[in-house]
Amino acid sequence: MIFSIDQCGFRNLQECSLEFSQGITVISGQNGSGKSNLLESIHIICQGFSFRTRNLQEAIKWNTDNFVIRAKTAENEAAIQVDNAKTRVKLNGKEFRRASTLFGTAPLVFISPEDISLAKDAAENRRNFIDELLCFCKKSNLELLRTYRRILAQRNRWLKDNSSGEAAGGDYLFETLTEQLASLAVLVWNERRELCEVLEPCIKNYYQMLSSNSEPMSFSYTKALGKEEYLKVLYEKKASDTAAGITTRGPHRDDVELFVQGHLARDFASQGQCRSIALAMKFTAAEIIEKHSAKPILLLDDIFAELDSNRREAVAQIVRQKGCQTFAATPNIKDLPFEGDMVLHFHSTENAPSSSSLISTRTLPPLSL
Repeated sequence: MIFSIDQCGFRNLQECSLEFSQGITVISGQNGSGKSNLLESIHIICQGFSFRTRNLQEAIKWNTDNFVIRAKTAENEAAIQVDNAKTRVKLNGKEFRRASTLFGTAPLVFISPEDISLAKDAAENRRNFIDELLCFCKKSNLELLRTYRRILAQRNRWLKDNSSGEAAGGDYLFETLTEQLASLAVLVWNERRELCEVLEPCIKNYYQMLSSNSEPMSFSYTKALGKEEYLKVLYEKKASDTAAGITTRGPHRDDVELFVQGHLARDFASQGQCRSIALAMKFTAAEIIEKHSAKPILLLDDIFAELDSNRREAVAQIVRQKGCQTFAATPNIKDLPFEGDMVLHFHSTENAPSSSSLISTRTLPPLSL
């Protein structure tokens, strides 16, 4: 749970300080008024990254040198300051330089209309969904995934350099990187496969709730290889990988296959079916996070306008059952199938249409790290 947030210099938001209730906070206002920006600031201070961009510097307000966000959560006091040169983080009084230090400060699940990409678009979206959950299940998985990607990047660099005859370290470095990559890949595969065995029945259950038991769906992740088997593949593909300049097989290329009525969802499912799949995956994520960490915050970014009446009511029922602290952003409160315990109204200011103002519940102290 997040009790309060202070921010300045963040996107189009005016400097503000807010305290939140435990239940549902409704954030209303016209498109472009800053509703999603507030959700993004909550996401950054709780997770250490943005759901919009990998480069936090892009969130610095125009004509401003930096942004600062501070928050009090159930177990932590956190702050982040980002300028064009560096990122500084404070967590419970200790200073760090990685925004990722904030991961899990207050666990949360972000849900938006763009989540349809989980069912329809590239495999990378589904891999990222799985890997983020892995990090909630075990803190060590964050370092495992980070190390895997680092070794993969080094191996890919060797492959690119080797194609032009400039690979440093020769075959010895290639063999060392390949051995390291295979060892790490097996660990990643095992973690993913174990998690997916838990995810599958949960996703099926939520899908049935959201689709009114209209049709069956299934979920499959079966790409795992043993170390020796994967090493054999890597050496067999050395020539083609060198020509391509990348490692073409491994956990970084896997997909999670989603089926509706036996047909691959990304190719055959309707928009409504894909939205139900995406919502089922996100609510399953909330369940997994609660099991391994704490009851997560739900950030709902204008999701109801895209849903029919049956799915709206199903989502509302799930939200009520979960009892999570929830932030629901909408341009029209009438779209919401529930009432808020607290309502924040955003509106563009007349003298500065690129900025926003909102109801503040307390006086803002000076913001700094």
